[in-house]
Amino acid sequence: MPTYSEIEERNLGVVRKFFGEAPAPADKSELFAEDGIWWNGLPLVGDGETEHRGREAIRQLLPSTRKGELGAGRDIYDMSTMKAEDVIMLADGDYVVRQQTCRARTVNGGDYANTYCFVFRFNEDGRIAYLTEHWNTWYAYRKLFNNFDFEPAHPLG
Repeated sequence: MPTYSEIEERNLGVVRKFFGEAPAPADKSELFAEDGIWWNGLPLVGDGETEHRGREAIRQLLPSTRKGELGAGRDIYDMSTMKAEDVIMLADGDYVVRQQTCRARTVNGGDYANTYCFVFRFNEDGRIAYLTEHWNTWYAYRKLFNNFDFEPAHPLG
């Protein structure tokens, strides 16, 4: 088990708050610096960009503030069913890396399981300056954004 500095322990604590494993502010965007950035490799999440700059943009990514209709072929996982498994967290100075498997049911009743790796960079005030979110975007796209029911053609007999 690594021994962490006081700053690294602080940063690990913020990550635990971000994932709901420790008491956190109702608005988790407050864990970010005012000019913080959350990078997500799938430009279908949030405002259609991969880099979400500032607390207001980050706030729109948080499950408690997501808005809008799902639309045809779209789904989202139900946060009340989400569990993080196989969690690994490491801290080094201003960085925390967290890998986990996320399992949940989707709003439309499907099973969702994906592996994520989050790289957090903290500023001197202990707020998240930059979050890089890596995940299997092909799987997420297929399961959450391009999930149409279909059946093969029926030739006339």
